[in-house]
Amino acid sequence: SGPRSETAPAPAQAEHGRGLFLIEALTDHVRYRNRSGRCGAVVSFDKILKWKEEVPLMAS
Repeated sequence: SGPRSETAPAPAQAEHGRGLFLIEALTDHVRYRNRSGRCGAVVSFDKILKWKEEVPLMAS
């Protein structure tokens, strides 16, 4: 996982530019990788969920 970005989010009226900021703010781990030999990059992220015992989806 990479370090948290120090950049500010795009202005609220902007139509683009908030994706990476939101991913970093809402997830636990973010990883950025360049795709060797290809144009572009890969962004991987995950969020650790903490379930409560009384959650209906957990009961079976």
